[in-house]
Amino acid sequence: MTHEQSIAIDIPADEATALLPVLHQSGFTTQPIQQRDLDWQTIVVVIRDLGEIAGSVAALIALAEKINAYRESMRRQGKTPRGALRRPGQPPLDLSLATDQEVLEWLLKTPPQP
Repeated sequence: MTHEQSIAIDIPADEATALLPVLHQSGFTTQPIQQRDLDWQTIVVVIRDLGEIAGSVAALIALAEKINAYRESMRRQGKTPRGALRRPGQPPLDLSLATDQEVLEWLLKTPPQP
């Protein structure tokens, strides 16, 4: 049985060009969606699991690591990482204000169910 976990990352288009390759290299499936504001897009990260909850949790931890590495990369360039994480049933998480730990906790807040 396959379970999916989808997380939306609302991010400026210019920053998406930095984040998307990192996610793809890590094996995450993404689906860019253009928003009304042409400066922003939503990246939907889909984590597919073949029935192993631990595998999905590990994928969420890996996703947090990639998002936090991207945020650190933006900071090294002198930029504030903009955008937000979104998922139904949770308040959005502002990537410019959240700590690395908060990103991880937000992603793990509603873990996949069997």
